[in-house]
Amino acid sequence: MPEQFDNKTQTQKIRESLFRYQKMGLPVIPCEGKKPLISEWAKRSAVPTTEEIEEWLVKWPNMNIGLVLGAASGIVGIDVDGPQAWESLQEISGGDIPATWMYKTPGSEAGRRLLYRLPEGIGKASKWVDKLEGEHSELAFLGDGQQTIVPPSQNGKPYTWIKGHTPKDVELADAPEWMLSRMAGKVKEAKRKDKTETKPQPDVADVFERMQRCGKFAQALTTQSAEGLSEDAWFQWVSLLVNAGHAEAAFAFSRLSAKHDARSEQRIHLLVDKAGDAGGPMVRCTTIGCTRGGVERCFHVANENETGEVTNSPGAFIKDMQKPLPPNDPAYTPYVAALQDNPDYTLDPRGNLLGFDRKENPFKIANFVARPTQEVIRDDGVSQERTFRLEGLQAGGKKLAPVDVSAAEFKRMGWVTEAWGLGVSIKPGFGTQDLCRDAIQNMGLEVDTHYIYTHLGWRRLPDGTWCFLHANGSIGADNIAVELERGLEKYRLDQAVEELKRAAQASLRLLMVAPLEVTIPLLALVYLCALCEALRRAGIEPTFVLWLFGGTGTRKTSLGMSFLSHFGDFGLKSPPASFKDTANALERKAFATKDTLLLIDDFHPEASSYEAQKMAQTAQRILRMYGDRIGRGRLTASIKFQKEFPPRGMALVTGEDLPSGESSVAHFLGVELLQGAVDLKALTKAQQEAPLLAQAMRGYIEWLLPQMDALPEMLYAEFIDKRAAFQEKAAHGRSGEAAAWLYIGFHRMLLYMQYAGACTAENAAQLLNDAETVFAHLIGDQNALVAQERPAEIFLEVLQELFVTSKVRVDALSAGMEEDPYSTSFGERIGWQDEQYFYLLPEATYSAVNRFLSGRSQNISVSPRILWKHLDEAKLIYTEKSSDGRVQRCPKRTIPTRKRGSKDKECRPRLLHLYKSALDTEALSA
Repeated sequence: MPEQFDNKTQTQKIRESLFRYQKMGLPVIPCEGKKPLISEWAKRSAVPTTEEIEEWLVKWPNMNIGLVLGAASGIVGIDVDGPQAWESLQEISGGDIPATWMYKTPGSEAGRRLLYRLPEGIGKASKWVDKLEGEHSELAFLGDGQQTIVPPSQNGKPYTWIKGHTPKDVELADAPEWMLSRMAGKVKEAKRKDKTETKPQPDVADVFERMQRCGKFAQALTTQSAEGLSEDAWFQWVSLLVNAGHAEAAFAFSRLSAKHDARSEQRIHLLVDKAGDAGGPMVRCTTIGCTRGGVERCFHVANENETGEVTNSPGAFIKDMQKPLPPNDPAYTPYVAALQDNPDYTLDPRGNLLGFDRKENPFKIANFVARPTQEVIRDDGVSQERTFRLEGLQAGGKKLAPVDVSAAEFKRMGWVTEAWGLGVSIKPGFGTQDLCRDAIQNMGLEVDTHYIYTHLGWRRLPDGTWCFLHANGSIGADNIAVELERGLEKYRLDQAVEELKRAAQASLRLLMVAPLEVTIPLLALVYLCALCEALRRAGIEPTFVLWLFGGTGTRKTSLGMSFLSHFGDFGLKSPPASFKDTANALERKAFATKDTLLLIDDFHPEASSYEAQKMAQTAQRILRMYGDRIGRGRLTASIKFQKEFPPRGMALVTGEDLPSGESSVAHFLGVELLQGAVDLKALTKAQQEAPLLAQAMRGYIEWLLPQMDALPEMLYAEFIDKRAAFQEKAAHGRSGEAAAWLYIGFHRMLLYMQYAGACTAENAAQLLNDAETVFAHLIGDQNALVAQERPAEIFLEVLQELFVTSKVRVDALSAGMEEDPYSTSFGERIGWQDEQYFYLLPEATYSAVNRFLSGRSQNISVSPRILWKHLDEAKLIYTEKSSDGRVQRCPKRTIPTRKRGSKDKECRPRLLHLYKSALDTEALSA
C-alpha cells in the first residue's frame, strides 16, 4: 500500500493482525510491552476466539501481540540481537539457515527474530542462549515457557516483517537440526576462543595501503616522510593506528620522520598499554578536518550518533583487515549504503558482489551488483501484478540499463543475462544464484511502492474515496498513474471543464443528429456507462449490447464515434475495437474499459462462408461476454484456472446486419439507422464539438462523485420499478431489463443536464416521456426479432420453403388427395398427410430442415425433442398422454407400405402429427 494511504492507527493495525493470526491458527496472546497480560499463557495452545480478541481490545487498546512458543504452539524462535549474534548464528549453523518467517526487532539495527515450526515428536525445546561480548549482544533459541512479540507491536519502535520473509512470502520452515539439538541439550558448546589471543600482525605496508583510502592520511604520510608532522597531528595518527589494533604500523609511521626519538617510542608504548588487545576509541574523520561531503566520498555513507554528529573514522579501513574495502567510485554509493546493515554481503574494490563462508572468509558471488529502485504494482481491479525496477553496475563501474522484472522472473534470476547480456555473470556453485537474489532483494527493503492502475472507470482508493480513472490520470484524486493497453490510450478526460453549461448543451444537441428513435438510446447508453459500478454494487449490472445496424453509407460508424467522443479524443475514423480484432483482444479491451463505452465496429456480411462463420462466432462471443458478464475460462499448463476478463463497461456494436439465434437476440437491443436518417450538418457540428463532449462527461463524473456511496440504493429502486413496467411489453425478460437500464441512464443524464443549466425541468420531463416511448418501440421491434429467431418459427418457415421448392413431399393416406400440392412426385418423402395432419417422420424431417439451413451457415439451435416440445407449447401438433401422465409428442399412426411383388401391408411408426393449419397452404397452392 502506498505510504500516503497508510493512515491506520496502531490499534487498527493490532486488531487486523490479531484476526489475521487467528485465521492462520496461531496461539497469540495480549501483552503489555513484552509482558503477557493473561494467566497460564505458557500452556496456551488454543487459537483465540473472536470473543476473546474483542475483549482484549476493549481491556487493553494499546496492547502488543505475543506468540506462545515451544511444544504448546509447535513454533520456536531465534532471537538475534546485534551483529555479533549474526556472526555466532552463521558459525553455529554453518551458513545453513532455512528461509522462514523473519522480522526486525526494535532493540538494535541488526536485531532479527526468526520463527520455525517444531517438528512432531520433539519432546524438549528449552531455551538456549549464547552470551556475547558487548552490550545488547546475545543469540538465543526460544522455546518452551516463552513467547515472542510479533509485528505490528511496538517497543519504542515497531516490530516489522522483512520483505521476502512474511507469512505471505514464505512458508514456516521446520526448525533445523543444529537448533533442535542445542535446545534439547544434546550439544555442549566448546569454549569460545579468547578473542584477546595474540593474532598475527598484518604487514605494515598493507595497513598503509588501506589507510590511504583516506586522503588526509595520504597527505599525512607524505608530510611525515618529508619534514615530519606537528606533534598534535602525529599524536592523532599514531593513536588511531594503535587503537585500530596496529601498533607496529604506529611505530613504523612515527619512524618515517627524523623527529622520531625515544620519547616518541615511549608515548606509543603508553598508547599500546592503554588500548590493550581490544583497542580503543578511534579518531573521527571530522576531528582531522573532514567535512560530511568528504566522509561520504570515502565511505559512501556518513554515520551519525543520537546528536547528529558524524562518527566515521579512517580506522574503519584497517580495523578488520580481512574485510574487503568497498569501491571508491561514487556510483557505488547507493549500493554500499544498502548493504551497510547487512552482515551477509559486501562489495570488493572492483565492485564484485561478495558473500562470506563459514569461517567468515569472503568469496565472490557475481561480477555485478544490482538493487531495486522501485516496486511497481499493476492493479487491474481484480488482481495485482508486481514488477521490480532494477538498476546495476558491472564490476569496474559500468552502468547497466534499468530493467523491469516481474516477481516470478526475479525469483528465477534468468532475467540477468536476458537484460544485461554475457558481460554479467553469477559464479557457478550450489546456492550462489539464491545468494545473489537474496542480496539484491535485501537491498530493496526500503524502496517505494508505486501503484499503476491498468483499467478505466471508477476505483475506490485505499483511503475510501472514489476516483474515475482515464488514460492520463484520474478525476477525483491526484498523483494517480494509469497504464492502458495499446489502442485504449485515447480514453482521456484530462481537459478541465471550462464552461459546464456549454459542454452539456453540446452533448444534448446530439439528439438532433438523427431521429430520436436512434439518438435517445445512444445518448442513454453513453450516460449509463458511468453508472455501471453503482449498478454492479447494487447487484443489477447491465447485461446487454446496443446494436446499431443499417446499410452501407448510413453513417453508422461516424455517428457511433461522435457519441464515443464523450470518453476521449477518438477522431473520426479510429474506433477502439472492430470485428477484425481477435477474440482475446476484444475480451481484454472489454475488461479494461470499465464504466466506459467500447465501440466495436463493422459487423458485415462476408462472401466466404468461412469468414461469415468466423464473424458470427465473434458476434456470439461479444454477446455472451456482455450478456452474461463473464470472461472465457482457460486452464494453464498445470490445469489451473487462469484469470478471467469479464466486461466491466458497455458496448456499442455497429454493423450492416444483426446476429441470428434466439439466445443472441435476447442479449442485444437493435437500433436501425435508415438511409438519409443522419443530419449531415448536425453531425459535422457534433464532430467539431467533440472536445466539449469529453468535458460534458468529465462534468457528469464530477457531479456523480459525491453520490457514489448512495447511488446503488437509488438506482436499484428505480430499476425495479421501470423493469416491471417495460417487461409487460417484452416477449423476452432481457428486453425489458435492457430498456429499464437505458431509461436509468437517460434519466440520470437529464438530472445532470438540469444541474448544468443545459435544459429546464419542463424540457427534461418531455424528453423523458419521449425516451419512454422510444424504449417501448425498441421492445416491440425486439419482440419481432425474438419471434423470428424461435426454433419452432424457423422450422415451420424452412419446412414450407422445402415444400414450395419440391425438395420434400408427403404422400396421401387416402384417395382423392393426389392433386394436393404437398403430394408431388418430386423430392424426398418425409411423411404422409390427410385432411387434418401432416404425419412427418421425425428424424427425416429434422435432418431435411437442418440440411437446408446448413447452406446458410445456420442450424436448428435445439434438439428434436426440444423442438417438438416448442411445437407442442404452441399447440401446433397433436399429442397423446399415457396412463401414467407422460406426454407422447410423436404418437403412433398406421401407415400403408408397398413392397414389390407383395400385397399392401401396414406399419405403425411414431410420427410427428403437425396440424396442416401451421403452414401457409395458400402460398403453397400458389
